[in-house]
Amino acid sequence: MNKTLLLALSASAMLLLVACGGGSDAPALVAAADASLAASPTTTAAVVNTPFAFPAGVSSFGTTATTSVAFTNTATTPAFAIASGGSTATGTTTFGSCIFAITQSTFPASSTLGVGKTITVNPCNINVNSKGLAANGQGSSRSVALLLGAAASTGASLTVGVNPGGQLTINGQTAGSVTLTPVTGGSS
Repeated sequence: MNKTLLLALSASAMLLLVACGGGSDAPALVAAADASLAASPTTTAAVVNTPFAFPAGVSSFGTTATTSVAFTNTATTPAFAIASGGSTATGTTTFGSCIFAITQSTFPASSTLGVGKTITVNPCNINVNSKGLAANGQGSSRSVALLLGAAASTGASLTVGVNPGGQLTINGQTAGSVTLTPVTGGSS
């Protein structure tokens, strides 16, 4: 008799769920657009040690050969490393724009990237291919690029996620937020 009662209760519960729609009526949400995040200590920490490649160089740096830029040591004073044409420059970064203060360099002293020089680049953004990313907190491989003035890097493949509140993460670190939109489906 207990098995029959259990079977009847299970069937009743299933019918109740079907009658109520079986769950939440809230539509699934996705990121409405790609994100363009101003470089800051928070956003650069999310891409720390990621080399962003600029195949045609960066005019603000005076480079025309392939140039690599990475933000480093973001746990303390945000730092950077730049490499181009066999030369390197490192130093500290401040934000508002990206302000690169060069403390060590193998570039010639007359170069824009010479020791003791300071370069301000605006805009300085991290562009994230987030459009259509499900707002479920799960990360997926997406293209992330660095924009320095008019120069855009090639995209680096990083893990990007969006939570149901619109918080954007890169490599598991909070980087900003995005506007969410419900997924709409058409009928065939």
